[in-house]
Amino acid sequence: MRAARQTCSGLRVIVLAFLSTTSFEAQNTPSVRKLVYKVAPKYPHELKQNAIGGVVRLSISISSNGSVGKISPIGGNPILVDAATLAVRQWKYVPSDHPTTTEVQLDFIPSQQ
Repeated sequence: MRAARQTCSGLRVIVLAFLSTTSFEAQNTPSVRKLVYKVAPKYPHELKQNAIGGVVRLSISISSNGSVGKISPIGGNPILVDAATLAVRQWKYVPSDHPTTTEVQLDFIPSQQ
């Protein structure tokens, strides 16, 4: 029983050390990169004609030279996700010393496009 308590205490220390390291890294993440060139997505004709809108959220990787690399959809209508991805792939950000990852949200509002 005593060995089990020591093992449990040891695990608590490891978990706490991991959590404090994770928290420290989260606090030291670089600020959001400034967008310097933005292409608006093309609203799919069928959706606009039928007044179907929505919100698309994407996770994007930005290389150190400012170009957009990997794009992963987080949510949204699949047709709107495709339109948003085509546009975001052309975006450019301010160069940095290292690559970053951020999330972007694009709103498709039929009456405004």
